Amino acid sequence: MVHVVGLLGASGLVGNPTAHKLAESAAAGEIELVLLHRPERKPKGFDGKPSVQFRVVDFDGPSTDLEKALRGIHVVVASISPEGLSVEPKLVEALAKSPDFVTYIPSLYSTTWSESDAREPGLDSILPMFHASTDKAKELGVSTTIVYTGGFDNYIFDLDYIGSSLKQNHVLANKKQLQNGFPITSIDYLASGLHRLATSDPSSTKNTEHSFVTFWPTGQDLVDLFSKINGKPATIRDYTVEVRNDLLADAANFGAVKAGYLGKWEANSWAYDQPGRAYDKSYTGPSIEETARRYI
Repeated sequence: MVHVVGLLGASGLVGNPTAHKLAESAAAGEIELVLLHRPERKPKGFDGKPSVQFRVVDFDGPSTDLEKALRGIHVVVASISPEGLSVEPKLVEALAKSPDFVTYIPSLYSTTWSESDAREPGLDSILPMFHASTDKAKELGVSTTIVYTGGFDNYIFDLDYIGSSLKQNHVLANKKQLQNGFPITSIDYLASGLHRLATSDPSSTKNTEHSFVTFWPTGQDLVDLFSKINGKPATIRDYTVEVRNDLLADAANFGAVKAGYLGKWEANSWAYDQPGRAYDKSYTGPSIEETARRYI
């Protein structure tokens, strides 16, 4: 008997490619797929696919309606943007009352934040929001399947998320960061990983943790990569205390999170490959150069 997968956020950066991969499995009869969506926000591109069901989840309506929408679903994959994470604890509360539910993959597609990170200025107010759904899951005894990632490839090569710019040909890094590796996760690789977890036997993935990192370039590797792609030497901008303080002051753009990533890079304090945490090493896709060139 196939199990039922529910995906919330099928229109998003991570959710959309994941939804299409899951839809292929549903068409092959490997799973049943339910795309969960807010009122009047039905995901596009899936009409005419009889293997894909749609259900409305209204986080502002009665909790009984939300519980009803989740009936019969065994695995729930959430892919909500950081701005929408506040609704996810409500999802967990509804899952706690479902007799069919087995495991839940929360929208925690980020690095391995530690308790000491949560005490850092700026992060002390942001990380509780990131972890609100998993904290609620622990409180209610809801099984989870946690997924950790590096910085997304488009964040690094297109949106200049950590202060380095491929298009402007400069890298933000100090001496330690030039030597240490920075984790980058391609969206397609993450979508493939989520698809694999969601289509696996739910009982085998409940209460497990997984890390998906595609590339580990050092700061110097990024300098060399940017130089090669742009055809001229990249500029190196030093990551200093002053730069860190500027990021911490930029609350509107999650500057503390960016500073957190840069701090982990400097200290080389990543924790993806740990006992009890499955570190995926199955990536065989495009190289980091091929990936970066997509954003030029």
